[in-house]
Amino acid sequence: MAESMRRRLERVEDEGLAPYALRSAGAGRRYPLEDEGRAFDYRTEFQRDRDRIVYSRAFRRLRQKAVAGILPAYEDHRRNRLTHTLEVSQVARTIGRALRLNEDLIEAVSLGHDLGQPPFGAAGERALGDLLSGRRDGKGGPGLGDLGGFHRSWQGLRVVDLIEKRYEHPGLNLTDPVREGILKAGDPEGPAASSLDGVRAGLAPTLEVQVVRLADRIATALHDLDDALQAGVVDVAQVERLGAVASLRQKLGSAYPQKASRFRKANAIHRGLTHLLVTGSILGSSQSLARWAARHGVEDSDTFLNMRDAAVTGNEIVFPGPLRRLVEGLEGFVVAKVQRGFAADRVEGQGRRVVLGLFAAYHADPGLLEDHVLLRYKDAATIRYLRDLSRADREAEIAGRYRKDPRLVRVVADYLASMTDGFALAEHARLMEMGAIPIPSVEQLRREESS
Repeated sequence: MAESMRRRLERVEDEGLAPYALRSAGAGRRYPLEDEGRAFDYRTEFQRDRDRIVYSRAFRRLRQKAVAGILPAYEDHRRNRLTHTLEVSQVARTIGRALRLNEDLIEAVSLGHDLGQPPFGAAGERALGDLLSGRRDGKGGPGLGDLGGFHRSWQGLRVVDLIEKRYEHPGLNLTDPVREGILKAGDPEGPAASSLDGVRAGLAPTLEVQVVRLADRIATALHDLDDALQAGVVDVAQVERLGAVASLRQKLGSAYPQKASRFRKANAIHRGLTHLLVTGSILGSSQSLARWAARHGVEDSDTFLNMRDAAVTGNEIVFPGPLRRLVEGLEGFVVAKVQRGFAADRVEGQGRRVVLGLFAAYHADPGLLEDHVLLRYKDAATIRYLRDLSRADREAEIAGRYRKDPRLVRVVADYLASMTDGFALAEHARLMEMGAIPIPSVEQLRREESS
C-alpha cells in the first residue's frame, strides 16, 4: 500500500503534467534515503525535499533576516526573508500550476532559493564576496588571495549539501533537480559547477526553475513597493504615475479607490499589480512554451528529457514585451526611491561594517568562535580540537595553521552567512565591548566607505 501511494502520485504527474515538465520518479540523490522504519511512502521525491527544507534550521532563520538593509528589532508588518520566500512560492506555484509544470519541484526550489542569504541582504553578500575574492587582502581580509568568492545561491547549495546536519551524512540529501534549482534560481556567478555531482554544469535552468526566477522578480518588485508605500517612504501620487500602476488604474476604472487612504490604496495597488503580472506571465509563458514545444517536436516526457539540455535556453518562461517594460519601470523606481539615498546608505554601511568586523575578530582569534564552528574546522582539517590544547600550543597553532588555512576562512564565512541580523548585531556589540573589535575612527570609516 505504501509503495502504491507514492506511485499513484507519480501516475497523476504523468497524466496531468505537460510533456516538458520534470517528473519526480527516479530523481537522484547523493546518498540512499535513510531507512528509518517508515511504514508508508506517501510523498513524491520533490515533496520530501520540500519538507526537509521547511524543517531545516536555515529556513527558520529566514524570519530574522531582512530582505534589504537591517531588520528592525520590533517590526510587525515589514517583509523579511521568510515572508519573501513564502510570497515567491505562492506566485511561482500559481504560475507553474497554470503552465502544467511540476508544482512540487517549483515549491521546493522556491522555499530553498534564499537559504544562502547572509545577514543584511546585499550589503552582507558584498562584504563576504570582498573577503573571499581577495579584494580585501591587505585591508582586513584573510590575505590568502581568491578563495572562490561568495554568492548567495552557491551558499544555499552549501547549506543543503554540507552545513545542515540532521542525518548521518552531511546536508539534507535533496534530489539533484532541487539542488540544481537552488543554485540556478539566483543566476549565480562563481566557480564552475562541473565539480558538483548531479548539477548540470553550464546548462540553462529547467522550466520549473525559470518559473521561480520570474516569481522572485515579481514578488521582490511588488513587496518592496508595498513596504515603501505602507511605511510612507514614497508618496502615493508618485507611485500612481508609474506605468504599471497607471495601466492598473485604467483597467480598474471606477473600481480603483481614488479617494481612499494611503493604506487602502497600497493594498489595492499590490493586489491589482499581483494579478496583472501573474496573469501576464502565465499568458506570455504559455504562448512561448507552445511555440517552443512545436519547434522542437516535444510531445512526450521521454522526448523532452532526451533533448532538453540542447533545446532549453533559459528564456522560455517570460514576461510579454509590454509587461516586461512595466516591471522594469517598477524595479527602477524602487531602486531610485527606496534602495538609494542617505538612509539606505547608512544602513548598508552598518551591515557591511558588522560583517567585516566579525570576520576580522574571528580570523585573528578563532577562540572567539562558537564550539560547533571550531568542531567543523577540526573535522575539515583533521586536527586536534583547539580548546583541548594548552594556551601556548593554542597560540602557536592559531599563528601557524589557522590564519593560513583557506578552510578556516570558508568555515567562518559559513558561520557569518548563517547569522540573523539581530544575532550579528548583538555579537558585534559583544566583541566590541570585549575589545576584540576596535571602535573605528572617523578616518577609518571614511577609508572603508571609499574602498
